[in-house]
Amino acid sequence: ATAWREGLTLTDAQKKAAMAVIFYAGTECSNGGERRVLGVGLENATDKNDKFAWTVLFSPSKLDGLGMTIESILCAPIDDERLAETATFTGDLDGSDNWQALCEAVSDEGTSGNYPAWEWVNAYATTANLTGDYANGWYLPTVAELCMLYRAKDTVNPALEKAGGTQIASDGYWSSSLDSSNDNYAWYVYLGTNGNIFSTDKKRALSVCGVRDF
Repeated sequence: ATAWREGLTLTDAQKKAAMAVIFYAGTECSNGGERRVLGVGLENATDKNDKFAWTVLFSPSKLDGLGMTIESILCAPIDDERLAETATFTGDLDGSDNWQALCEAVSDEGTSGNYPAWEWVNAYATTANLTGDYANGWYLPTVAELCMLYRAKDTVNPALEKAGGTQIASDGYWSSSLDSSNDNYAWYVYLGTNGNIFSTDKKRALSVCGVRDF
């Protein structure tokens, strides 16, 4: 681990060994009140030709996860606060087991292409050439966790650049959090200037990043 500071330089060996930038330490994104430390992967899918839907509708059959409410991964801003800088949340704050919850609720998760955003994160170790202990545990963050990433973005992006990673773009990033008000919608956060929180159709193609507990 290397602490971020202005003027930090990393050797080629350090860049090769880097795997994440820590962006959060606290209890706000914990379902049980435990302290968590979260890092974002050095690579994220943000190019206009490299974005992914939360789930995809294949005609004429309907995906299990398209119009389904999964209670254990519901999350929402309290008092309908839609700014990432100040929002607090109710519901599922920790996304580390949300893929498991989705798999337990649906029967079509084993078909490649059905849940593209999730699949990108599940394959993150291969994308980032990670091996060993840190090849496991990457997941699609909740809307609460994405807001924490937004709050640290001004430090995270210079650190990602120094480590040879891909900076977090001013773009919409999928969360794993479902919106209880519409079975076909999930939350995303625009990680740009205003940091707005939106709910949108799961079939929409957005950017994706993977996070992990450390």
